[in-house]
This record gives sequence, C-alpha cells and structure tokens, in this order.
Amino acid sequence: MNPYDKVHELVRSIKESEEVKQYMKIKDELYQDDKNKEMIKNFRDMQAEVQSLLMQGQEADGEKMEKLQNLYQILVSNPKIKEFFDKEVQFDVMLSDIYKIIGEGLKEILE
Repeated sequence: MNPYDKVHELVRSIKESEEVKQYMKIKDELYQDDKNKEMIKNFRDMQAEVQSLLMQGQEADGEKMEKLQNLYQILVSNPKIKEFFDKEVQFDVMLSDIYKIIGEGLKEILE
C-alpha cells in the first residue's frame, strides 16, 4: 500500500464530498459579482491581518476589530454570503476532523 496514493484518493474524496460541492457552487455564484468578490477579499485580508497580530502576541486595536466586525455584519446581511460562510465553516470542520483522525492515528509514532 502506497500512502501517497491513499492521500491522493483522500483528496479526490474530499473534492467530491457534498460539503465541497455546495461550498464551490455558492462560491462560484458569489464570485460572478465583482463587488461580492472584492468585499469578501477585503474581509479576508483584514481578518488575516488581525490573526497575524494575535499570533505574534500583539493585540489588534479596537478600531481594527470594530471595522472587521462591521464588515462581517454587512457581509452576512446578504443571505448568499452568509450561506457561503456557513458552508465554509462546514468544510473547515470536515478538514479539522480529518486532521484530528490522522493525528490520533499516528499519535504513537509521533510521541
């Protein structure tokens, strides 16, 4: 058994999952509108900046956090974008579960 072949099989399985299909369908629909795409990109950029600061042990200033929260509220007021974010969370949970299963399965090797 070749582990690389199994990983490629897992990737194909993930891509064919309902979670990914639903996520990609909504993403494709949203990204046809440049305004939606740009707003989501701006939100992601701001979110990454805040996360980077937090990972460095710094705090994001209140103004930056407020802007991020306000942008999020504006985005989720659009039902399609809210659904997109919800589907994204479902996909992230699935990936997290997969990582956890792999980690637990290899725990004795990694300790």
